[in-house]
Amino acid sequence: MKKLILALVLFFSGAAVFSAESLSSVYTSTKSKDCKRPAGIYKKLYPIDDEYGYGAEECPGYKNMKVFAVYDDSRVWIDLSDGVNTWSTMKEVYNANFGHFPALREGVAEWRVTKSGEAKALIFRVDAQDPDIIGKTHSRLFVISFDKGVPKYCGNVKTNEEAVKIADRGNCTIKLDLTE
Repeated sequence: MKKLILALVLFFSGAAVFSAESLSSVYTSTKSKDCKRPAGIYKKLYPIDDEYGYGAEECPGYKNMKVFAVYDDSRVWIDLSDGVNTWSTMKEVYNANFGHFPALREGVAEWRVTKSGEAKALIFRVDAQDPDIIGKTHSRLFVISFDKGVPKYCGNVKTNEEAVKIADRGNCTIKLDLTE
């Protein structure tokens, strides 16, 4: 019986490794120059208020998934939409607790995709100010997996290697909040 259990464990762990190895990366820009003012239903969802410093930009997404860089004063996070639902990473970014004023870093978002092109995860970088040293920042990579199209928060880590490992593993459980 122990040999059977061991054989099953080895089989399924090997299958998980094979699955992870079959993912590759596709990159989309989060640079402001590549993003634009949201249109259609998203224009109402993300009104701009220069006096209070909030609004959003639609950045290049992947396939049917839209990406919004949402800003509120000095904080910036990502919202994701499949055209029907829109989910926010605001709570995850605000609660990450690695510095003040967390903000999406302009650069790239990394999509982990299957050979058939299905998005399995999204990785993006957030910078925050060091609370004790002026001018110093810290950064974290946030990992969002897609479970049957529903984005779930996996966590945040310091290195790309850790982020890819988490993204490829999947099985994340914290559903992102839907926006109103």
